[in-house]
Amino acid sequence: MYLNDYATACTTQITAFEDILFPQNCHFFPVTYAKKDSGLVYAPHRLAEMVLTPQKISRIRENPKKKQAFILAGGNQHFAGINPRKIKDNSLSYVYKFLPFTLTQVYAGRVAQSMGISDLIQTDASACASSLKVMFDVQTLMKYHGFDRVVVLGVEDAVSNSVLEFFGEAKAVLSLEEEKNGVLPSAFDSKNYGFRVGQGVVLAVFESEPQENTIAALRHSWNASEVSTNAIGQNAAGQGFAKAIAGCVDQGLNTEAITVVKTHGTGTKSNNEAEKAALAGLNNHFVATSYKARIGHTMGASGLLETLLLLENMRNGFVPEIPNRTEDDKVYLSAPVPAPKGLVLSLAAGMGNIYSAAVFEPMGA
Repeated sequence: MYLNDYATACTTQITAFEDILFPQNCHFFPVTYAKKDSGLVYAPHRLAEMVLTPQKISRIRENPKKKQAFILAGGNQHFAGINPRKIKDNSLSYVYKFLPFTLTQVYAGRVAQSMGISDLIQTDASACASSLKVMFDVQTLMKYHGFDRVVVLGVEDAVSNSVLEFFGEAKAVLSLEEEKNGVLPSAFDSKNYGFRVGQGVVLAVFESEPQENTIAALRHSWNASEVSTNAIGQNAAGQGFAKAIAGCVDQGLNTEAITVVKTHGTGTKSNNEAEKAALAGLNNHFVATSYKARIGHTMGASGLLETLLLLENMRNGFVPEIPNRTEDDKVYLSAPVPAPKGLVLSLAAGMGNIYSAAVFEPMGA
């Protein structure tokens, strides 16, 4: 199972939304909301178009495989954004005229058709674990069911009224007030914490045979849940993460070969505790990083998007630090380090009690 092509889009640009119920900074592409008032433009579709370029679509369509699948990892079965509550109109309010196309499976069918894929088309709604969770589906389809190519698109309308209201009401994101008081987004830090919401999208093409430009091999993937009394909470002992990692190990993975960990890294107190606890027994020579403090939490797209950003960084010779760390830390990195040889473990979690782990072997230059 080889990652032979990919594209990502995310931004470090910050936009302050002060006219919403819970004011906050977001990583935002203004172009996705351009012309929204016409009712003919839908923000998540515009975001997806950043990676669904004519070149990428043609490469897939003009080089068909015997058995192909398309998976849309959308985080939800209905894209957010169309105001679900009666809230005051603001800069993110709009009405889309073609409501059937807000359904993720309908959109998946349109994208798959453009790529000439018709053997299997499906969507995934595993919350923020979605795009990493489907690595298990890629693994299963290719290893056990003879698929030669599986294309994954991970996208969610993260910066929208419904999402920002939900996370603001839950006090899960940094508020403008907290940021004005000097708090910066980070993870595994005693001073800085939390995340901003961010827009992001990822396209990944997995094939059964490597090519000259192969980026990485998908070695193992697993998903798990944990004992929990709170559907949107986490077990501080890290049971869910630990079980997902153990699922990879049970497939023959040597944990000593893991040298880099891409954490879920939201920077919340519960996630800091859970991930550290789960990774405590991994080995004594890995380094860990997180991307959410840099590009925001891109929700359903985050797991695979962040993994590909890491693989790209490693191709350029380094593993980046976790932004805004205030302590010197050589494991949960406070400074970039040269990229080590070995395997990459990627972790993700989603509300509703799902934890995902996937192991990649970087390849090429």
